[in-house]
Amino acid sequence: MYRIIDNRGTGKTSRLMLLAKENNATFVCSNPRAMEYKAKAYGIDGIHFISYSEFAAIPTLSREGSYIIDELENFVSELYFYNNTLVGYSLTLED
Repeated sequence: MYRIIDNRGTGKTSRLMLLAKENNATFVCSNPRAMEYKAKAYGIDGIHFISYSEFAAIPTLSREGSYIIDELENFVSELYFYNNTLVGYSLTLED
């Protein structure tokens, strides 16, 4: 599994898009249309984009292929914040 952890404005999204293309993975993000536009601006094509909610609607056993999630914390917040079932989580930054 690839993890891209870096500061704002360092090219994380473009690197993630390249990984999606190389691995034929679906790109899961908050705004698929905006990401499609961004990918075109980067000269990257051939990526399928879906929203966080579209990904969540796919039954777990039906998920085929590979997925890449942009902004994992936003993904978790958007899906679970409103129903209050997720109270917290931890994240370990490895050296």
